[in-house]
Amino acid sequence: MQTQDIIRVLQSSDRLQIKKGKTLIYAGYVASMEHTDIEEEILSAEVKRFQAVPEIRHKEWQKRGLMKPLQPEETPEYNFSDLQMSIYHTITI
Repeated sequence: MQTQDIIRVLQSSDRLQIKKGKTLIYAGYVASMEHTDIEEEILSAEVKRFQAVPEIRHKEWQKRGLMKPLQPEETPEYNFSDLQMSIYHTITI
């Protein structure tokens, strides 16, 4: 399966990350991809992994001067009601 095959079935409002190995190539909404310079070789690349990756952070992390969003293996010390969760569809090529 190629990257473009997966992108075709996602909704325009879905959040997407494309990684080549551990290098992040694109992060944003599916609809915003048409305004970027994603190379054809990325879109036609064979997909090695496709997964949903949650990102959990404080809703006002920048405004409050808090640390950047945590990685999945890190544990935050916030109240649940202060958190915001986003799901990224992550494609690894």
